[in-house]
Amino acid sequence: MPSWKEPLRFPLYWKGMLTFLAVILVAVGTVALLSGWVTEIEFRRYAFTQGGRWEQQVVELAAYYAEHNSWEGVQDTLQTTQRIGQQDPGRGRGGMGPPMLDFRLVDPEMQIMGDTEKSPSGTASQAELESGIPIEVQGQVAGYLLPSTQTQTALPLDPPQAQFLSRVRAALWIAALAATVVALIVGGLLFRSIVAPLRRLTVASQTIAEGDLTIRAPVQGHDEVAQLADAFNQMAGSLARAEKARRNQTADVAHELRTPLTVLQGALEAMLDGVYPTDRENLLAAQAQVRTLARLVEDLRLLAMADAGQLRLHTAPLDLVAFLREVVEAHRLQAQERAVNMTLETPPTLPLVTADRDRLVQVMGNLLSNALRYVPEGRHVAVRATDQGQEITITVADDGPGVPTENLSHLFERFWRGDPTRRRATGGSGLGLAIARHIVEAHGGRAWAEPTPGGGLTVAFTLPTAALAQADGEVPG
Repeated sequence: MPSWKEPLRFPLYWKGMLTFLAVILVAVGTVALLSGWVTEIEFRRYAFTQGGRWEQQVVELAAYYAEHNSWEGVQDTLQTTQRIGQQDPGRGRGGMGPPMLDFRLVDPEMQIMGDTEKSPSGTASQAELESGIPIEVQGQVAGYLLPSTQTQTALPLDPPQAQFLSRVRAALWIAALAATVVALIVGGLLFRSIVAPLRRLTVASQTIAEGDLTIRAPVQGHDEVAQLADAFNQMAGSLARAEKARRNQTADVAHELRTPLTVLQGALEAMLDGVYPTDRENLLAAQAQVRTLARLVEDLRLLAMADAGQLRLHTAPLDLVAFLREVVEAHRLQAQERAVNMTLETPPTLPLVTADRDRLVQVMGNLLSNALRYVPEGRHVAVRATDQGQEITITVADDGPGVPTENLSHLFERFWRGDPTRRRATGGSGLGLAIARHIVEAHGGRAWAEPTPGGGLTVAFTLPTAALAQADGEVPG
């Protein structure tokens, strides 16, 4: 396949222009041909009706009507005259003008009274009547002479008439050529206004393909091309943010792994060199670092599964009142050690939820561990659950130092810490809230953080009730 660096064999601009030219030629040529054909027909009709060729015929028809006071018998007279003309074309007009010019005779009520080509029948249309030659008798219109179309087109035009018709045809084709040139100029400007932004967009995409994610395509106007450029810029921004997050995450993972590995390596080397005794205390310290590494690797594996959509849940109906009571009691000792007052506030009963108990234990463990880690001694941590109808809201609120409002949106980002100088011993790995959010979203809920009224931080999440989950097609498994 050709790469984008190769020159285009047939650019979009010329494709569009050739297509536009084809449309112009078809449209203008069709208009010119139709206009010329209609003009010639109408001009011939005018020439034969108004050029004096039918004056004698009109006079003799008027005389016939004045003599008979009607058109009765006129068809017989026309047929007799027609036969004489066929037998002797060089003979004079006879009794009814030039017999070789076919026509129809129509009375004022549009009834066809005579026809030199066939037996008269039917009526004429109003349009035919308007193009006919009136036959007047004593100031009244007694009928109309309608020359046949074949007669109008078959007989040659006079030289002045033929010259006029030729000039009209030439003017039509000159106008068609001028219209084609003007349309091509306008089309060229139009296609250039479309292709130019696409070319700039192509240059921007090529620059991004080369690794520069800072480039942006100019957005001009509000049409589809402008929307495409805006969408491209949004995509480029997302790619830049994703690349920055990837680099930061790689650096963070390396840092998080390096710290326990360095400690573990130093302890083992010290024991091997005899600096530290190989006793239970030092082995337990080394084991703690191994557990830290294992926990970090497991957190990273869990996040990778969530990103790939492979976070599997083993769901079952769960009583949140009893569940929260067990979780709070499990963290009671940790709260007492830090002299933190921890309470649970729930109604007597709550609707069942369909959830993975082990995963929710992980969520609550992360939230409570964070709260207990940062709340000063003597402060308070409250766990609350409220029924919102179709979902249950669970909050973990503390009255600690809190988080600045501008940083609330970053709490669920991986490896984010409000204080970059915090070490793992005080700040954790920075993955707990990110994991909690993924688990909650996998259950069909949502998670957020907000300031606690009066000071502190509240982290909340929702879980749909079991009835709502079943109505949405989620089957406990």
